[in-house]
Amino acid sequence: MSEADYNVIFYTLYLLLGLPISYHYAKFTVTHTGMVIPHFFVSLMINLCVGTVGIVCWIFFSVKISRAFTLGGIYLGAWITSFSLAILLTLLLIKRKSMLQTFHHKWPA
Repeated sequence: MSEADYNVIFYTLYLLLGLPISYHYAKFTVTHTGMVIPHFFVSLMINLCVGTVGIVCWIFFSVKISRAFTLGGIYLGAWITSFSLAILLTLLLIKRKSMLQTFHHKWPA
């Protein structure tokens, strides 16, 4: 495998790493504060920032190789980030009630 292959693998893994980081942030903060919308929004922005940083770093790396390689990586990063945001939002909406129940069990009114 060439250096470019390894970079594509690490680029993809970096972009996919934004999903569990964002989810664990939202789960931790919602179960400790009970505020859903602000923390869901922040977790989505964390995921978006991870994707954006990954794409910008990809542009700096891949311009030296070729224009097609650069555009392919940008498209790959945009799609992975988009799917990651959609999966994160769906997962957070599904788990919202259990997170709030955990909050109410920890801090009874």
